[in-house]
Amino acid sequence: MTLYDTLHYSVVPPLFLLFFTPVVQVLTRVADPQPLSWAVFTGNAFSWCFTAVMVLWAYLFLVLPGAVHHGPTTDFGQTPSYRANGMLYYTATLAAYALVETLLLPGVSVLVFSNMAAILASLNVLALLLCTLLLVRGKTAPQTAEVVPPRPLPHEFYRGMELHPRLLGVDVKQLTNCRLGMMLWQLLVLVFCVAGARLHGPSAGQLVGAAIQTVYIAKFFWWETGYFSTLDITLDRAGYYLCWGCMVWVPCFYTYSTCFLVRHRSLLNDTQAGLVLALGLAAVALNYRVDLEKQRFRRSSGECRLWGRPATFVSAEYRTASGWHKARLLTAGCWGVARHLNYTFEIAAALCWCLPGLGHGLWPFLYVMFLSVLLVHRVFRDEAKCGEKYGKAWRRYCSQVPYRMVPYVF
Repeated sequence: MTLYDTLHYSVVPPLFLLFFTPVVQVLTRVADPQPLSWAVFTGNAFSWCFTAVMVLWAYLFLVLPGAVHHGPTTDFGQTPSYRANGMLYYTATLAAYALVETLLLPGVSVLVFSNMAAILASLNVLALLLCTLLLVRGKTAPQTAEVVPPRPLPHEFYRGMELHPRLLGVDVKQLTNCRLGMMLWQLLVLVFCVAGARLHGPSAGQLVGAAIQTVYIAKFFWWETGYFSTLDITLDRAGYYLCWGCMVWVPCFYTYSTCFLVRHRSLLNDTQAGLVLALGLAAVALNYRVDLEKQRFRRSSGECRLWGRPATFVSAEYRTASGWHKARLLTAGCWGVARHLNYTFEIAAALCWCLPGLGHGLWPFLYVMFLSVLLVHRVFRDEAKCGEKYGKAWRRYCSQVPYRMVPYVF
């Protein structure tokens, strides 16, 4: 075993588990200092009630009758299926929150904010139990005949055992990634914005940060079925990295810039906030434009026009369990400018919704710094996978589109 293998399989996973699992509580206490109690380890009655409602609500929309979307077939012949009602779930959840906050339980946003440490504790316990269940079942009763090389136990817990596991009739990654992680992100951003207004009065900066994130997340649910063809779903297994990350890390860390501003008010004036809003919405729109071009190209099997010209591409082939398949690697429009321009605009949007925290040090900017590292790392992971999948065709594609994220820079 090489040094890289030792670090990758035996050292990094336990370090990540020991660092990230408790650090969510540290971040929460920085944003909202409170006396230490057992609730930060075990949760409390309110946090478990909140968690149960969110899980059951998400599960309900995954078992409702309706359209089904099928993801890409794996190399070992599994074709995952997903419930295609993301926008219905998104709008129904926001309507339910508005009803509770304005009529049924006014001030619930302040209650959620003041119990965030306990809520994260409940999510932490639930996510760790889920990851343990997935590990045991993946080792003892896997749902597919995929051959998975044995690794050290901490790595198997961290990585996960199965690519598309299902529990109680629903896809685990759709439940944890989309319906819990992304919806908690959206809901908590609104909760923190309303809590800040109720505790200290309205803040243009905090409102702008929440608005940009809301547009970004609404775009995700509008495009949810497209997400099932991305690296998160097609490459990453259901384990701590993905499931715990979406159930705990996303609600804590992705919302952190807005959470921090509840107690530390934004210093932006109305004009500055308006400028940040315009820049943020432009970045989200450009991010959507990049993804839209690829969707249009795929739906038309390459027979479309981008930027007023016929779309160009590199023809490629790849092999799966069912044989050889043809593919087209887009080299036109935004995808002819850089290979991952969507990531560039995603980072720009994140910077904009963190900017309302300007003047409060690095804390409000932790997310955009984390996202930059995450996406640059994902670029290299994605390209390694594509190089292995498409071979010479991928190298031809890279020669025609030489830049990864920023033209003439990277």
